Amino acid sequence: MTDESMTGTPSDRATLLVAAGSATFSFMVGFNFGAFDVVFFDQLLVIWVIATIVFVGSIVSDLPPNTWPRRLILLLPSLWLLAAWIDNSADIGSSERIASALTLIVTVVSLPLVAWILVTAINTDFAELPGRNKAAVIAAVGLSLIIGFAIGARNDFLLNCDDFKISGNDLPENCVQVLPEQ
Repeated sequence: MTDESMTGTPSDRATLLVAAGSATFSFMVGFNFGAFDVVFFDQLLVIWVIATIVFVGSIVSDLPPNTWPRRLILLLPSLWLLAAWIDNSADIGSSERIASALTLIVTVVSLPLVAWILVTAINTDFAELPGRNKAAVIAAVGLSLIIGFAIGARNDFLLNCDDFKISGNDLPENCVQVLPEQ
């Protein structure tokens, strides 16, 4: 065996690194959306933290993204956070709620672009990968999202209500109650 066959090529390692991290996050989002019909705030805040760190890092160092349009895209999660903060006020009017909803829509629609900028900034080799490697990452992320959603929606096949209680989660409507042994 050659050293390359045991360690893989740099492009394969970059593909695996990006796919593993991205697909794991994608699965969690899909599972929670399937089980609870919502994307949890903590997952949205993770996107905000990563985007903000990469934004600041790109300004104070020579790290990518090196262009202002790409940097500004990384501020979209901050725009959502600001809109959510405004929307959380008790005395908010309907126009502010519409602005908040539009901000959330813009943020969600732009997430693939934000994700692309984050991935290429964190792992600069990713932009240079062959098309098949990029397609493999996209497929892994998409498949993980779909599988996560399916397992979340049908959590009653794998989990029971105690699993959700122990983890500190709310109980999905379809969780299975385990009866105590008599």
